[in-house]
Amino acid sequence: MANNMLDVNTLYEQDQKLKKNEVEMLLEWCKQQRHFPKIMELQAALALHACFYSIEQAKSCLEHFFTIRGLCPELLGHANPETNAAFREALNVSFIGILPEKTKEGYVVVLTKLMNTNTEVYNPQIDFKITDMHILRHIHVEGPGNGFVLIIDMKGGVFGHMTKLNLSETKKNMVYLQSALPIRLMYVHFINVVPFMDKLLAVLKPFINKEMFSKLMVHTNNNNLYKYVPLECMPEDYGGKAPSIDILFEKSKQTIYDNKWFYDYHDTMVADESKRIGPRKNVDSLFGFDGTFKKLSVD
Repeated sequence: MANNMLDVNTLYEQDQKLKKNEVEMLLEWCKQQRHFPKIMELQAALALHACFYSIEQAKSCLEHFFTIRGLCPELLGHANPETNAAFREALNVSFIGILPEKTKEGYVVVLTKLMNTNTEVYNPQIDFKITDMHILRHIHVEGPGNGFVLIIDMKGGVFGHMTKLNLSETKKNMVYLQSALPIRLMYVHFINVVPFMDKLLAVLKPFINKEMFSKLMVHTNNNNLYKYVPLECMPEDYGGKAPSIDILFEKSKQTIYDNKWFYDYHDTMVADESKRIGPRKNVDSLFGFDGTFKKLSVD
């Protein structure tokens, strides 16, 4: 299994600030957490990198990652397109993929775009799941870069798409994105914005902390995007040098099929609440009866 993933020594070579002895300290702490799965040095290194080398923040990141994924398998667990018809069909609704080139800062660029604008077939939760699957595979197989940039192309979106959002699921997704996913999320860019953008932001705002909210960039002109993501990084549909959306779309879908080994493995990377020392966590204790997210304590 490990042979298919990035060699952790490559990550150390790429990031001189990432210290092996500090990763080993984090790894040793992980071994003492009875409810944790057995993790590799690479996973500890990715968490420390994502948290800008703060061991305490990396502990919190891993605690949230394993706990949330364990408690919310219906939201974040792998869906096999070969056996799950709904998931297989959802792969054809939205393009969600990682662009071939990074930005000049070394940021990995993730682009999402509706390919089928029929609201009846749109499932925002599956889109989030697919995004998570692509990002996790990328950081474990190809590396985390210096951070991630997410571009959401809203062309073709209508109010009916927004009404498909489930507030409970959205809250859990936002907590996971901000507290658990082991990446440096630098910016989220919205392009080809829709008339109801203000309403969408109003829905999201209660679940987004101040730091994350400051990373949301709404562009009424795509030229503003290119100040952050060079035009040449974009698909040729936008005037860039990357392959067309149609080509990237097929490639991104094939990536999901080709990496079943990774997703099956990652489905085992969850907390076992029966082994946790102290009170067990559940959805209510983690997110709160009143819908307010409660931070996990880390020993």
